[in-house]
Amino acid sequence: MNPKGQRSRQLYSDILPCFTCKQHRASFEVFLDLMLDGSGTPLPARATVKSPSAISRFLNHSTWNTRQFCRVMREHALATFRDHWRGAPHQRPRVDLLVDLTSLEKSGKFAELAGWMHTYHGVRGVHLVVLYVCCGTLRLPWAFQVWRGKGTPSPAQLALKLLRTVPQELLAGKRRPRLHADGGFESAGFIQGVLALGLDIVIGVRCARRLSDGRQVRDLMVRGSLVQPKGLHQTMCVSWVWLYRNKEPEQRFVMSNLDLGGVYLARLGKRRWRIEAFFKTVKGRFGLERFAQHSKQGVLRWWCLSGLAFLLCHIEDLDLPLRPPDTWPNWGDLARTVRFSCLPEVRRQALLLELNALDAFRHAYSPLQT
Repeated sequence: MNPKGQRSRQLYSDILPCFTCKQHRASFEVFLDLMLDGSGTPLPARATVKSPSAISRFLNHSTWNTRQFCRVMREHALATFRDHWRGAPHQRPRVDLLVDLTSLEKSGKFAELAGWMHTYHGVRGVHLVVLYVCCGTLRLPWAFQVWRGKGTPSPAQLALKLLRTVPQELLAGKRRPRLHADGGFESAGFIQGVLALGLDIVIGVRCARRLSDGRQVRDLMVRGSLVQPKGLHQTMCVSWVWLYRNKEPEQRFVMSNLDLGGVYLARLGKRRWRIEAFFKTVKGRFGLERFAQHSKQGVLRWWCLSGLAFLLCHIEDLDLPLRPPDTWPNWGDLARTVRFSCLPEVRRQALLLELNALDAFRHAYSPLQT
């Protein structure tokens, strides 16, 4: 691994051998430049150095190795994790694993995506179950699965499948890793599966969830109560918080296999929102849901490139001086830094084309003024 300050450039350099064809590499650089615009609209129609049709062929039809591309990103994520742990040898931060489902809303006909396009909670589109790894200041999008509709593995089952891909190296710390999830993953099978993997769990729970004594979760009067949910052979600690976002306060419940006390468990349950921040960033800044490709290969590659843009910017942020606690990085500035650092030639070509177009306009317009 290169010294700090060059890790994002090293990741970019190691990605380039995935494109053995010069034309594919040029298309990759142009499309990554669009991703790192940071506006959240990396549409091929906005490309100037390459034609939109060339970008579309690169995503949908070109024969570059997508698996190798993902493998390089994962290797760099692991290397960054090792660097992070080496920086704190005495008190290593706990590894938190976050899973959630995010919906990429789409309208129109996507014939080749028929197995992926479904309506879930009133949203029509593609629905991804995502595994996100947090450790101190480290944020690593690790893996995802596409939910394929009713009659196929549920989001909870897909989440368990993702958890099995986490290498033991990430789970080998003295502090036992925790799994954070929302109420959509509260099934007994999921909770038992997580505990069987040697993980602790902090998970949202519905207020109507039945307990073994016949009560519902909302009937509890003391935060931090130890109860046994119906169908689950495990004592769980339950707490709650009140949200005042609307006119009527809303009560949200959280439970864990650990007896953490009501106040601390309620505070710990809020850590799940870190994955929501990731979704907001990768959608708003790096265009995760703006794909218009009609092939599954093109859509998968779009998601991988969006994840690469996020990872490059996050690694760049890790090498900057520490920010004050509880402050959010400026993703626009980070994207601009990585863009200028890794893709200067693409930027230069785009600016030259714009200057040539400006000169041509001036020459054509000047005779009209005389």
